Amino acid sequence: MAGPSRDDILSRIRAAGVVGSGGGGFPTHVKYDVRVDVVVANGAECVPLARVDQQEMAEHPDEVLRGLELAMAATGASRGIVGLKAKYHAAEEALTKAIRREKLEGRVSLFLLENFYPAGDEFVLVREVLGKVIPEFGLPPDIGAVVSNVTTLIDVAAAVDQQRPVTSRLVTVAGAVKSPGSFRVPVGTPISALVEAAGGTTEKSVRLVLGGPMMGSLAPDAEAPVIKTTSLVLVLPSRHPVVQRRLRDARRQIHLTRAACLKCMMCTDVCPRNLLGHRLYPDRLMRNLAAGVTEDLAAFTGAYLCSECGLCAVYGCIQNLDPAWVNREMKQRLTAAGVARPSRTAKGERVFGPLRRVPTTRLVARLGLTPYDRPAPIRPFEGRPARLVVPLKQHTGAPAQAVVKVGTNVREGELLGEIPQEQLGARVHAGAAGVVVAIDERAVTIEVG
Repeated sequence: MAGPSRDDILSRIRAAGVVGSGGGGFPTHVKYDVRVDVVVANGAECVPLARVDQQEMAEHPDEVLRGLELAMAATGASRGIVGLKAKYHAAEEALTKAIRREKLEGRVSLFLLENFYPAGDEFVLVREVLGKVIPEFGLPPDIGAVVSNVTTLIDVAAAVDQQRPVTSRLVTVAGAVKSPGSFRVPVGTPISALVEAAGGTTEKSVRLVLGGPMMGSLAPDAEAPVIKTTSLVLVLPSRHPVVQRRLRDARRQIHLTRAACLKCMMCTDVCPRNLLGHRLYPDRLMRNLAAGVTEDLAAFTGAYLCSECGLCAVYGCIQNLDPAWVNREMKQRLTAAGVARPSRTAKGERVFGPLRRVPTTRLVARLGLTPYDRPAPIRPFEGRPARLVVPLKQHTGAPAQAVVKVGTNVREGELLGEIPQEQLGARVHAGAAGVVVAIDERAVTIEVG
């Protein structure tokens, strides 16, 4: 029996609100609306202390592979490759058995990566898996590929085969908690409920980092909701360096750069994008900023190339400066000033030597997280939040527009927010049944009943 058509696959993914769950949140129905040769499933999960992708691959290999097949069908790809770390033994074994069981040999294969950071960056992953370099300011389709997170692929399989929307996600809770674990919770669940499920904190004063210690951000408070891209809640003492780095005042960042930058180039030496041959030079930007020089426009516009992986700050700079923050700030200032992001170039890979691979274990130690690098097994979520606050923007693009009213009874999976007409976006659905008790431009609040 013939499978769903390309149009059916894309329309069902759109209807289900599937987005890139690895953190980017790009709407998947738009990402798959291309023609490429290969789909790379991103199972590298290089974020320190993250666990969910490797757990999903080990527990749901058939769904991962089904989602990969559907992605291949949508994009016309003849090959599918799952990139995962060699140390994920349970995931490798489960996927290998599933490939044989489904007779996918020849079309789908595994690529085993070393344990380094940032193996999960799609530019780095493509270089490792395919031996190709995505051009400056380009995207994977420029070299005939699409990259999709393995958890996203599970959502794709559910959307197409069961027409089931994205209403929940698996989240790891790690750090200063009594019982680290991974819990599947409805979208909109307050972070506090996850911390409670992990046994509560082991410190009196803590802050919550969402998204990992390198690229994640501080939660405004413990009631911040889980969204489609939440994979890791890191609970840390308030005085931990990972927390304090995020609390630096912007003016102090600039002052420290001017006062302490040694112009040593170590930030550029570890920059993954620079090592791919892209013209991103954190040291030049820091030097120009320190000297108040503006003539080197290429150094400033190169900030648009920064993935904000954080290696320059955490692993490169011996002065505890933060070139990644400077790049992020510079992007905002350039955009506000009307300086356009440069277009794609054919700039190729450097010809001298391979990428440098920063060992994840060493990075964890550098971050001061070794005491928190503990198992976080999947466990049932016993709590039942009284309310779900479901943000209308959990993705790249425009916020969804609410299609329900206060007082409406909604079912689990019912549509709450629609994509604005002719704009990039994603649908939003109810994570549990209940009554809509509040709506504003940011979120729909459901009283669970």
